This record gives sequence, structure tokens and C-alpha cells, in this order.
Amino acid sequence: MIDLAHIHPMLVHFPIVLFLAGAAIEFIVLLRGQDLAAHECLPNVAVWTIVLAALAAIVTAIFGDMALEHAAQIGFPTDPMETHEGMGFTTMWFFIVYGGLYLLSWWRRFPLSGARGWVWFLLGLVGVVLVLVTAYFGGELVYRIGVNVAPVTP
Repeated sequence: MIDLAHIHPMLVHFPIVLFLAGAAIEFIVLLRGQDLAAHECLPNVAVWTIVLAALAAIVTAIFGDMALEHAAQIGFPTDPMETHEGMGFTTMWFFIVYGGLYLLSWWRRFPLSGARGWVWFLLGLVGVVLVLVTAYFGGELVYRIGVNVAPVTP
């Protein structure tokens, strides 16, 4: 039988990579002088990559919560896990709002070019920082404490 709490390590990289890739594509679109909300190839890829990052963050948060409960039950310290969980949920909600507003802008064809596009991109960099900080705390759990990958040490 599959232990659902151990699926989280496989899922965790999807929102990270998707959001970082989406931000990089947004940067390229803006450097090319294009509108982030245009219905063209690269802007389409950017918006849908960000939306997929938000969806992946939701799934990852659900399984992350299960992994936290499992780790707490077998004796790992909860404080560092709760720090990571708090950052994870903050990042997830940012992705949901950012992705939702981005999708709405794309759907309504509200222009995100020029200065407005760069302001939007700078807002997206908040998501980049959030995901990197969250990933750092997650890395600390796995590589320093060994949560759900090593035996519990007293």
C-alpha cells in the first residue's frame, strides 16, 4: 500500500519549478516588449505555467500536511516543520491569488505591458522569494533533521 505522506517529496518540486519557470518566461516576454496578457505563444505559456504552479502548490500543501502529521507521529520535532508549513501555505495562497489575477487579466485581455507589466513582474518576484525561502526551510527539514527520510534521533 502507498503511504500518501511519502508522496509529498515527489510533488514538492512541481510548484517550485513551475513558478520559477513562469517568472523567467514573464521576464523574457517583458524584455521582448510584449504584453504578458496577450494571447500569443510566450505570454500564453507564462500565464498557464503560473496557473499550473498554483494548482500544484495546492496539491503539494495537502500532501505536505499529511507528511507533517506522519513525521510528528513518529517523533520528529514539530517547530521546524510548522515553520515550513506556515511558509508553504503562505506561498500557496500567494500563488493562488497571483495566478488567479494573472488568469483573469489574460482572459479579460487587460494589458500587462510596459510599466504595468514590469510592476506585475516585480510582484511576481515576491512569489519567487517566497518559494525559495519555503524551499530552504523544507531542505533544512530533509537534509539537516532527516524528516521522513531518516530514523528519528533523540
